[in-house]
Amino acid sequence: MSSKRYNILYVDDEENNLVVFKNAFFREYNIYTALSAKEGQAILDEYLIHLIITDQKMPGMTGVEFLELVVKTHPETMRMILTAYSDIDFIMRAVNKCGIYRYILKPWDTRELKIIIDKALLNYQLEQDKKHLLENLEKANKQLEDKVRSRTEELRIKNQELTKINAIKDKLFTIISHDLKQPLVSLGVFFEILKQLPEDVSRTKLDQFYMKLQANLQDVTSLLDNLLFWSQSQMGQSHVDCKPIRIIELIKRNIELYQISALQKGIMIEFVHANGDPIVLGDENIINLVMRNLLNNAIKYSKKRSSITVNLTQQNGDLAVSVKDRGVGMSRKLQKSIFETEYHGSTRGTLNEKGTGLGLKLCKEYIEKQSGEIKLQSEKGKGSVVTFTIPLK
Repeated sequence: MSSKRYNILYVDDEENNLVVFKNAFFREYNIYTALSAKEGQAILDEYLIHLIITDQKMPGMTGVEFLELVVKTHPETMRMILTAYSDIDFIMRAVNKCGIYRYILKPWDTRELKIIIDKALLNYQLEQDKKHLLENLEKANKQLEDKVRSRTEELRIKNQELTKINAIKDKLFTIISHDLKQPLVSLGVFFEILKQLPEDVSRTKLDQFYMKLQANLQDVTSLLDNLLFWSQSQMGQSHVDCKPIRIIELIKRNIELYQISALQKGIMIEFVHANGDPIVLGDENIINLVMRNLLNNAIKYSKKRSSITVNLTQQNGDLAVSVKDRGVGMSRKLQKSIFETEYHGSTRGTLNEKGTGLGLKLCKEYIEKQSGEIKLQSEKGKGSVVTFTIPLK
């Protein structure tokens, strides 16, 4: 094994030995020489040395003492020691103290020493290759662990998304199969009754059927609106488009939509607002959704022949819209949970009307998306007031 890429340091206090060594091996290796351990240490600090060969018996610091220092500062460098006698105890101490690769007896034979040097450098190269392989293996393992960790996190997120989508699907199927089915069946029944009515049926009777049909259609429309908004929200596809809105006109339209449902229970809806025409910044679809839900809930939970009040007030740069009923009210426990995402309950109305449990949660989510807030005040048996705010233009 001969290569100029290896650097050998030879330390000996006899200059003649340094000259002989360099002449013998300079063609094969880069040879550095030093007359003392101190000079050898200086060379080690300046150059990368692959193999050190040092004489044992030197003034100031022996070869073993020098190699003990080398072990601490340059542990990867191969170490050999020259000695004029074969004292087994000395050799064992040298191996234990400084981990020498080989000891060489003086006088050394050039050919024999060449074989020993080549083996020492081969051993050095094997150790370096082993070290690089271990480093590469450790790096590859870390990259694999990072990749597995990243992939595991991706799968966890995907699994959460799938779980969420499945929950949305189950909720939608439940609502469609139970809550949407009933009003559609009722509509079918009403149409069958209308077909069987005699030709001379009174106008009053027709108006009663018309009001019931209108109320059922309103329930189906509100339910579909809520399902659409809720599914968009759950899938992260909802957005808010705030524009100037004439709020009084919008509220009047929504009250008009629910007049027939209110009249069926003998309920009067009163709209109270100050003079003027306030303009708010909001999403018209969202405000319509909120108003329809609040009016629908107020009618559903109001007692027969009671009243509902829609009131507008200005406060701190916002417009507050409140819907107050004199109905059954809510317990404190229900008030705390009604806006929570985990709450999926629904209380039947005073005429056994059924809901989905989505309305107020949707109202809260979308009101907050347009920089407003919503609050609920209620007392069991005395009614409820739901108030939401919208920024004024």
